[in-house]
Amino acid sequence: MNEFSLVWSFRNRLSVFEESIRSADKTCPAEVPFYLVDAASDEETIRGLRNLCNDLSRPIKICESFYRSSLSEAWNLGMMLTDSRYVIFASSDTKFLSKGWYEALRSAMVDNGGEYILIENHSVFGVDKAAIPRLGWFDETYVIGPHFDVDYMIRASENGIAFGITPNQGYYHHGDSPETSQSRLAGDVENRLPMDDLTNEKLFKDKWETDWPGWEEAKASGQIHMPHPPTHISTVVRKTSEIDPHPFYTKKYE
Repeated sequence: MNEFSLVWSFRNRLSVFEESIRSADKTCPAEVPFYLVDAASDEETIRGLRNLCNDLSRPIKICESFYRSSLSEAWNLGMMLTDSRYVIFASSDTKFLSKGWYEALRSAMVDNGGEYILIENHSVFGVDKAAIPRLGWFDETYVIGPHFDVDYMIRASENGIAFGITPNQGYYHHGDSPETSQSRLAGDVENRLPMDDLTNEKLFKDKWETDWPGWEEAKASGQIHMPHPPTHISTVVRKTSEIDPHPFYTKKYE
């Protein structure tokens, strides 16, 4: 069994994604397998990734999908597909710059017992699958969009998970330009995680009682920067019990 696996979820944007994979290949130990979880990409993207797999010597698996899955579904599937205890997740536009990112995660998790560790944010993070019985899976009730990740952070604090955030000390680069960020908040941007849909905000507030005003109110008042949702159980009150069955992904193939 491998100690770590590296998982991406992706949808098209082949050139950007290929740069992420190649940069990880240069900065990650050769024994770490890569898993590429698709969200209904086009044939050109899949064909390009197959060619890339042939170029690299490490083990790489592509999980193709005929429908556009949510990120919570893709991350759950990544944990199911991997045979390692620790799973690292990376955004498809992350460019790894040094070996320090892997060393930082391994130190935080293997050497210091971290069970859920972010390097700066959810662009690069790790989960110890041994914690799943207490932590649970990512909530697949949330649709394609934001807020399911902060939900997971709240549940981690609620269940005493060893959570931590490691600074990104030049380990990787990730992020949109201010113009793209505003475009995503204002409307759908092709092949990107929708940030303008408020469905998940309602689902979040149905689960957690919070003083967080939400993005709907912020947008209505003309704010440019959206207030960050709560991330810790101390700042919210649970309103509904957690329903955390085995992930739904495979049911969609029945």
